[in-house]
Amino acid sequence: KNKNDISLHNIEIGSYNEDIGSIKETIGEHKEKIGELNTEIGSIREIIGEHNTEIGSIRETIGEHREKISICENDNRETPYYWVNQWVKNNSPSYYKSFEDSVSQGQYESKLWLSQELIRLRPLFLLSVLHIDIIGSWFGYPLIEMLSDIFKIKQVDLYDLDENCHKIVAQYKNHFDEKFKIAQFGDFFERKEIRRRELIINTSSEHMVDITLMKKYYKDYPTKPILAIQSNNYFEL
Repeated sequence: KNKNDISLHNIEIGSYNEDIGSIKETIGEHKEKIGELNTEIGSIREIIGEHNTEIGSIRETIGEHREKISICENDNRETPYYWVNQWVKNNSPSYYKSFEDSVSQGQYESKLWLSQELIRLRPLFLLSVLHIDIIGSWFGYPLIEMLSDIFKIKQVDLYDLDENCHKIVAQYKNHFDEKFKIAQFGDFFERKEIRRRELIINTSSEHMVDITLMKKYYKDYPTKPILAIQSNNYFEL
């Protein structure tokens, strides 16, 4: 009987040993997986470290850009355009979009092209101080600023039907403090006095009738004034 009991116990022990072996094998597999995971974690930590370095570099770049932006903003605050922009935003918000359009890249390039064409006239006016008419003047700038870099100017007469445009021009006059006079008028075709001009600029001829209908009011026509006419295909105004 004792021998039978011992035999049974041995069988049980053998079974336990098999279970222990199986468990050890499973533990070994888990340790291997843990090792693989530790390797993967190490790789991830390395990547995180690289990303942290990259993030640090990006933050440094952002800091530099913020400093440059701050410098640009400070420089911008020194320009008349900034202060007129603020005035329009606060006092004439319905015209803010129109004002923004007037100093947009497209409008700037259009006026720059015109001014570069007008440079070719400079030899004709070397000894002259010009009196200029600008028809459909809108807000006047940046065209007036460009003209002042090309010619010696005595006076610029601006013609626009919109009274609100003239209010914004008044702000430009306050901040630019030009050495020549800027006069403001409404309808160009209603001014009947006889006058002498060296240059007439019309940047929006598509919105009005032929300005040569007014030629009898210019003393030296057709010798003077020179007409600079600019147009586009926008007829809805």
